[in-house]
Amino acid sequence: MVSKEEICGMIDALGALTIEEIYSVSKEISLLRGDVPMTLPSIKDICAEAEKEHVVVVVSCEEVEGVEGSDLSYYISGPDAFPEVPFELSEAIDILEMAKREVELSSVASRLSRNLHRRIKNLESSIDSVNRGKVQREDLENLEHRYSDILNQYYDYSFWLPDSISGLEEEMQKLSSRLELIRSAQGI
Repeated sequence: MVSKEEICGMIDALGALTIEEIYSVSKEISLLRGDVPMTLPSIKDICAEAEKEHVVVVVSCEEVEGVEGSDLSYYISGPDAFPEVPFELSEAIDILEMAKREVELSSVASRLSRNLHRRIKNLESSIDSVNRGKVQREDLENLEHRYSDILNQYYDYSFWLPDSISGLEEEMQKLSSRLELIRSAQGI
């Protein structure tokens, strides 16, 4: 069986892969090992979990060089990836006749920055609506949890794409200050 870390290693080595390509490479590696290959649904589950954990990032064909006219999504290594390249990968690549793809990271960074900005604005709206009434402890905990998730994602992306995720630090500081004001005003 191929592990999540090995799937990240495959993606990292090849630049960008579709889910079907991940399945094909995983299957070939399993066969080379004499193992039973994983099913496509199992691979999809692993990739979905890896995406939630920011181990992989899904990109469009426009963000992958040399891929045109496709509506397929591609997986690339994410900010929290710790790829483990399978020993059999080179042989699997030769058998499947695959080549490394380059990714337009500036394009990816721009999209991720816009998405993060959108999440910040949504949280600001939620803070505004909470400010209009009595704040319940559960409401504040929910807001803080959302803020924490956004902050972690911001730091992941900042570390992964250091020159590309800019302009959001000030927004993050404002969110933190607003949450602190709510907490202190409520005596929580």
